[in-house]
Amino acid sequence: MAGYRVGDRVTVIAADPENAGTEGKTGTVYSIEPGTGGLIAVKGIDGRVSEAIKGYRAYTADQLRKA
Repeated sequence: MAGYRVGDRVTVIAADPENAGTEGKTGTVYSIEPGTGGLIAVKGIDGRVSEAIKGYRAYTADQLRKA
């Protein structure tokens, strides 16, 4: 498992049904939530307005690759 840190640039290599259609998009690690099984919040996947309303998308470490 790659060690991600806040601020790392990452590319989505796989997505669950909740995040379908985001494969290949690149964003920045915003936070890593240990209480949620290590979900990694990534900003920059959606537009700024959409992220302000819905929040950032979250992925597991195996769904991401450092860009």
